[in-house]
Amino acid sequence: MKTITAITAQDKNKDRVNLFVDGEFFAGVSLEIVLKLRLKIGDAVEEDRLKEILTEAERTDAIQKAADYVLKTFKTKRQVKDYLIKKGYSEDVAWAAVDKLKEYGYIDDKEYSKRFIESTSKTQGRRLIEYKLMMKGVKKEDIALAYEDAETDDKVNARALAEKYLRNKDKTKENVMKAYKYLIGKGFSYEQADYAVAIFKEDY
Repeated sequence: MKTITAITAQDKNKDRVNLFVDGEFFAGVSLEIVLKLRLKIGDAVEEDRLKEILTEAERTDAIQKAADYVLKTFKTKRQVKDYLIKKGYSEDVAWAAVDKLKEYGYIDDKEYSKRFIESTSKTQGRRLIEYKLMMKGVKKEDIALAYEDAETDDKVNARALAEKYLRNKDKTKENVMKAYKYLIGKGFSYEQADYAVAIFKEDY
């Protein structure tokens, strides 16, 4: 049998504590788990059993934290994993929680991508949207599948954005070229940008 000899608050995260067994660091766990399990200094414990209980408790706690996080706003797998690691959970526990929420349908990178595409495609082209989604940890194949389902038309969106850009400007060659470059900077393809400004070229 081992003995819990100290429970100390972590410096960087006041919601978590360091657990010491027989004078040596044993594990970092949430304060909530310590309270739930009623762990106290001086308690006699079997080390293997305590490790098993703490691991399961950490997973359960991480799943709840992750669920609260994704219920506020839809998130990608990587965003949830990074959030849990910042909260002090290990990478293994974080990924286990992500897998469980994915199984429940609370995390779906393809659906996240579809929503993101539909909410941003009127002001951003596919190249920029894909880049932003990949920065959030979404795989290219999930983005491609999302585009197949998303209700969007890049040419129509590029034309509307060009019209907005040029609305209060003279339709000179210089301004039309600026609009073209603006669309390229927003992630639209050369073909889409060319289509968008073609109608204004008739004015000069």
